[in-house]
Formats: sequence, C-alpha cells, structure tokens
Amino acid sequence: MQSGTSVDFKYLETKILTASPEELTLIVFDVLIMSSTKAVERLAVNAADVQGIHDELRRAQRALALLMGSLNFEIGGELATNLFRVYEYWHHELVLANMQKSAQRVERLLPDFKEYRQTWAEAQKRRRSQIGSAPLSAKTGGFVAVG
Repeated sequence: MQSGTSVDFKYLETKILTASPEELTLIVFDVLIMSSTKAVERLAVNAADVQGIHDELRRAQRALALLMGSLNFEIGGELATNLFRVYEYWHHELVLANMQKSAQRVERLLPDFKEYRQTWAEAQKRRRSQIGSAPLSAKTGGFVAVG
C-alpha cells in the first residue's frame, strides 16, 4: 500500500508541476469540490470527527484562497472583481460551516462549485480550440487565468 501512495503522490506532483495556469485552476476546483464533499460525508457519518471535518473544510478554504489569489484584476477587470466576490462569499460560508459543523451550508455551495468548475473547463477547451485554429501570429499571446 505504501508504494501505491508514493506513486499516486508522484503522479499528482508531476501533474501540478507541469500544468498550465488554466489547468491549475481546474485542479484547485477539484480540490475544493473533493474536500467539501468529504466534509459533508464526514458530517453525515461521524459528526464527532471534529478534526477530520475541520481538516477537510480548511482544505476547501485554502483552495478558495488560491482561487482568490490567482485573480488578475488588471487583466480581468470587472470579471475578476465579480469572481473575487463570489469566491469570498463561498469562503465565508465554509468558515461558518466549519464553526457550526453545518453540512447544509456546504451542500448549498457544492452545485455552484461544480458549475464554476465546468465553466472553467469549457472556457479552457474553447480557448485551446481558438488557439489551434488561429493564424500563427495570433498564437503568440498567452491565456491568463483570472480564476
């Protein structure tokens, strides 16, 4: 079992180190969704596991902090500002969920987390197809992730 864990870690480490900023955004959303889901599951199965619940919700909060920190307000303008407000609200809700050990607060957010993740995946897919079909001179500009 130990070797499987180190292989998984090496794979994840390589994936993160070689990921583009857009791919990193999706990875952070995956962590947000996974940790929030695990927190809800822990609350349902064993609400007395206060430390485990806390750890999952803190991991989700850190994912949101990363998303907030990745915003480029100079390039993203109003979109970046609006995303920051959404991420800040989600973060606040996760903090309250952690303090109150409230699965309902997290469950209300999960559909939004998944929808935003899907939106980012679609935007990345569209951007890749635009770059692939664009003339060579237009390919020099890079995509800057704002979320």
